[in-house]
Amino acid sequence: MENKKVMVENLSHGRVGINVPDLRLRRIWERKGAKKPIDLHDLMEAIYDPGVEAMFKEGILGIDDMEVKIALGLEPEGATEPVNTITLTDQQRRRYLTLAPLHELKELLPKLPKEQVLSLVDYAIEHELTMMDRAELLKKATGIDIVRAVQLKKQNEED
Repeated sequence: MENKKVMVENLSHGRVGINVPDLRLRRIWERKGAKKPIDLHDLMEAIYDPGVEAMFKEGILGIDDMEVKIALGLEPEGATEPVNTITLTDQQRRRYLTLAPLHELKELLPKLPKEQVLSLVDYAIEHELTMMDRAELLKKATGIDIVRAVQLKKQNEED
């Protein structure tokens, strides 16, 4: 498992980078969904850097392999599904913002890292999903008024 390459994905909307000079590790992910390989040994060393660790714990960067997450200490031993590093796909975001019962979204929000909650808000604004009950719930969690943001987006498009 030591010489294994790990695919690390950018889960945020912006440009993200890791720079650990002591390990000669430097990677930049230009956009959301970009994936870059990192040697597992280097990643196991880099995770001790508080900034690198925070990027994974906050949902800015993600790894699909549960075995690797456990080895890095991001998930508890024996976990089969993500507990600490939950990330949502676009299909899951749409479901929680439209079809899923409200109580499911209420239960999910405290479990999500901050970056993933903000990503949910961005998705709602981008796709103009303004169901009032869900918008209010997300406003309480983030302070961002989705309904108002969608109105401003429409106004900008008209101008």
